[in-house]
Amino acid sequence: MTLNSLPISVIIPTHNRLESLKRLLNALQNQSYPSEHTEVIVVADGCEDGTIDFLREYQSPFRLRYLEQPGQGAASARNQGASIASGKILLFLDDDIQPAQQLIEAHIYQHQQSQQVVIGYLVPKLQTETAFFHIRLRIWWEEKFQTLAEVGHRFSYDDLLSGNFSVAAELFHQVGGFDPTFKCREDYELGVRLIESGARFTFAPEALGYHCDEVTNLTRSLQRKRNEAWADVQFGRCHPELMYKLRLSCYVTPQTRLDAVTIWLTFLIPGLTDLLMYGLRSCLDVLEALRLWHTWQRLNERLHGYWYLRGAIDQLKTQNALFALMQSGFIRPDERDPEIELDLQQGLEVAEKQIDDIRPGSLRIRYGNYPLGRIPPQAGVERLRGVHLRPLLGTHFTLPLFQVLTLDEGMRQ
Repeated sequence: MTLNSLPISVIIPTHNRLESLKRLLNALQNQSYPSEHTEVIVVADGCEDGTIDFLREYQSPFRLRYLEQPGQGAASARNQGASIASGKILLFLDDDIQPAQQLIEAHIYQHQQSQQVVIGYLVPKLQTETAFFHIRLRIWWEEKFQTLAEVGHRFSYDDLLSGNFSVAAELFHQVGGFDPTFKCREDYELGVRLIESGARFTFAPEALGYHCDEVTNLTRSLQRKRNEAWADVQFGRCHPELMYKLRLSCYVTPQTRLDAVTIWLTFLIPGLTDLLMYGLRSCLDVLEALRLWHTWQRLNERLHGYWYLRGAIDQLKTQNALFALMQSGFIRPDERDPEIELDLQQGLEVAEKQIDDIRPGSLRIRYGNYPLGRIPPQAGVERLRGVHLRPLLGTHFTLPLFQVLTLDEGMRQ
């Protein structure tokens, strides 16, 4: 990489993870990017483990700054760090990330290519590689980043992961930063506003960090699902146009009779269904001991779904309130973004340039006089770019395009 150095501020929210923070700061001392262009801001959010005393004494080649606040959550901590940052680029890292040597350099390189939001690659570094829960967690992470790495991937609000991403400071402040009222899903909510602003997203696999999570286990994961439902209720109220994408929508039109009965009983007698689910939780240990992976996976999905539902009940109280919330979300995607018509007979390069010049929200595609179809507007995804066209043709228009090209060739003969 050839770099003209840009000042960057690395912002780290932390809460009672002193050993993880030490590991992260030590790794930042070995970055390939010049330390004189790097400042690191640590925001201690309700820490009671000596974090501030450690930071007062810590010696580093980069400028180290720190703040302390009562426990107000990671979103608030990140905003506090951003409020004093001097860098043109803000890089947010979670305190349990171990960055590879080139992580900062890779972020800077992408910003110099006119990207405004850069999502780094996170690899889970788990305590137990053979435990079923950790296998499933690794599968989720790898599938997520494989999708981000696909050529022509169209970025969505839920691609923004706060553990390792950077954003132009001006843009971050322009959209208002993180919403501190969110204690979960705050990165997704910020992603919505960044997408709406027209920001350019990219994925940088070279911006590698290892997610050294020593505390995540099955029990914490089930509690996390409950917290995610609380956040999704709040998210849906803030962004009703995205309600149909949330897991909440699954509980309005259950797919099976068993699902319908479970939802009805959970709203009616949640205490009793909780006891049943605690019992089923212990069955997962038995299934794992017997190495029954597929049965374990099905039960694991159901338990996570149940605790997500319980989180929604905590917020909404009644099934009618869930229906009312979902009905508020039946809003058409914003069609104010321009729609253009492409004629592929003029050539793919011409069509791609037309898309890049206008950045439409939707497309109508034809080949000469033959209509091929339409890409409708979608909420929560970036406006179309030229790089999206060929993947869209390969996934949405393969058959009609083949038919038209065959007909066109026959007429020429």
